[in-house]
Amino acid sequence: MKSWYIAKKDLLILLKDIPGLIYLFITPIIVIAVASFALSNVFDSKTEKFKIPIVVQDHGELAEKVVKELKNIPALDIQETYKADGTNQPYTEEEAKKEVQTKKAAIIIPKDFTQHAYSGMETKIIVIEDKVDRIIPSIVSNAVTQIISDLEKGIADQQQASAQTQLNMKVESKELAEESEHKPTPFESNVPGYAVMFVLLGTASAAGAFVEERENGTLRKILTLPVNSLSIILGKMLSCFITAIVQCAVLFSVGHFVFGMWLGKSILALALLVVCTAFASSSLAILLASICKSRSQANGISILIVLSMSALGG
Repeated sequence: MKSWYIAKKDLLILLKDIPGLIYLFITPIIVIAVASFALSNVFDSKTEKFKIPIVVQDHGELAEKVVKELKNIPALDIQETYKADGTNQPYTEEEAKKEVQTKKAAIIIPKDFTQHAYSGMETKIIVIEDKVDRIIPSIVSNAVTQIISDLEKGIADQQQASAQTQLNMKVESKELAEESEHKPTPFESNVPGYAVMFVLLGTASAAGAFVEERENGTLRKILTLPVNSLSIILGKMLSCFITAIVQCAVLFSVGHFVFGMWLGKSILALALLVVCTAFASSSLAILLASICKSRSQANGISILIVLSMSALGG
């Protein structure tokens, strides 16, 4: 029975700790909900098709077969026309390249494709891809490659694979922005994402330290000195700000010099973004320190914020 009374006492204390209850129950519910809604499309059986523009410059038999087979692929929505002046116009190569910026890939069947294929000449179907996206262009290229392979096999079987009719079709991938030599790597995504996450975690630590100073009386001792409350708050905020700046600088430097991460076309723009992030995180630290009554509350609320924002940010 004595053990029960001790357990009852601890449970009553927990029930009175509203922030603690939020951390135990509300935090995981929010994180689960945010992550689940963010990944809902992965489990949706009615996933939206990839809209892929196609430029058909050849109207021979093989070109028609390729287009027909592409339209039979469930994951692709092959679009031969676009809206212009209120009417549907066939895609040109120039218009298709414009669409790649939003639709991530486009297909071009060149002129005399069928004639060159049947004459045994090498002929190519071109897949223009957005170099930033590695998923949709890969799906399109693999689909076109499989269709070409099936066509070659079918025609070879019909013609008994005679040398005169052997097809020589290939798929050629071209990046939209060929003038840039940079090839995207996982570090361009992971370094900024994890940098922001760990800056926010540092914010949680700073907020907890501020609350602890208030709890153990250190803050009251500081107030006895010739310094006002605003100076203390600005000093704490400046400390968080400098820490976040240095943390981002170190992480981005390691990403660039060690792993070869591309820092973009403008270092000044990146620096401005880092400064804004550091300012926001240091402001968050002061906000948490002002509304939380204990270090455990600050830790619980900060974890809720960090995990929720990380889930939303991917």
